[in-house]
Amino acid sequence: MNMKKSILSQIIIAASCLLIFAGPASACTVGVVSGNATDDGRPLLWKNRDSGFRDNEVLHFKGPQYEFMGVINTGDATQVWMGLNSAGLAIMNSESKDLPGDRYDDEGRFMKHVLGNFATVAQVQQYLEETNESGRAVTSNFGVIDGDGGAGFFETGNHSYTFFDANTAPDGYLVRANFAETGNGDGYGYFRCDRARELIQTMAQKKQVTHRYLLQTVSRDIQAAGCDPYPLESTTLDTVPTRGTVNRHRTVSVAVFHGIRKDENPYFATMWAILGEPVAGIAFPLWVATGNPGELLHGNDGSRMNRAIHRIESQIYTNAADPTLINPQAVTQVTAGFRQIENGFFDMTDQALQEWRLRYDYARGMSRLQHLLQQTAYQFLTYRSQAIDTQ
Repeated sequence: MNMKKSILSQIIIAASCLLIFAGPASACTVGVVSGNATDDGRPLLWKNRDSGFRDNEVLHFKGPQYEFMGVINTGDATQVWMGLNSAGLAIMNSESKDLPGDRYDDEGRFMKHVLGNFATVAQVQQYLEETNESGRAVTSNFGVIDGDGGAGFFETGNHSYTFFDANTAPDGYLVRANFAETGNGDGYGYFRCDRARELIQTMAQKKQVTHRYLLQTVSRDIQAAGCDPYPLESTTLDTVPTRGTVNRHRTVSVAVFHGIRKDENPYFATMWAILGEPVAGIAFPLWVATGNPGELLHGNDGSRMNRAIHRIESQIYTNAADPTLINPQAVTQVTAGFRQIENGFFDMTDQALQEWRLRYDYARGMSRLQHLLQQTAYQFLTYRSQAIDTQ
């Protein structure tokens, strides 16, 4: 029997059984989508994290007011680079040094503080008001969503900020890279910002933006200026430069936060993550209510999931002379089956959330599903990297 089909069959059977049992500085490209532009009325928050620090992991924290999960640099729990708390508030950022102020690099500590102490976008805004005079060591675009329908960007300098509301934005979404609309013009990342806007607008105008689309299409996009490799399955290009693409050679992780509607249980807000370059990984869901992101996502030696994706990355960047050149043909070969796995994850999670919203007893099912999908992703990533190595 074909090995891939055998593994996929085992995954589908195991997942079905689980659902039955579960019951009736850095550079980044980021986006906020209000519930007005999504297919289910729930807001979305997305971040492709670009950084020189490749080793990422996920930790669970207990803040002064709220528990939260967040992506960190391995071994550094003092800063969080994107996260979700037990009130349904999610936050992320993109560095924007064109904003007012000469102090920065506290963005990770700022976001950790927000996640541990605040429940709403309005409370984050109040905190910014209170710290305007004393100042903050940040120059950044902070994207936020909450359980009350709040969604937008705070373009934040040392002593000032400007809020952009996704709910009132044209077509209901906002995108940023490493510049601010209120900046002085010294930012960068304009091409990838425009490309992400182009991709999101297509769906936003139809009110059909989904977490699946942001993960599978937007976060993985490798179209470069003057170099379009799509469709990947039939491209004749041997390499594509990824210095300015949405999915970059410097993209070290991605998260898409699928929020909640008003009056829904905030624990149903879902953090979808890939601990590595999006095009080389498989997305999986995380819930704050589980209290633990899982043994594959953190440990004394960092994240095994992260290292598995690094092995995939090494097989799609095949140009020794220029490590920023991706091989689109290798992408289709090495990641064969990834989308099918992910689609199964999305379907199972959608079904589980529908069940959980109908009843109070959900925590055990969350923990089981979170664990199963992570194990499945890790096993398939490991299988694919080993299979390519032996060819």
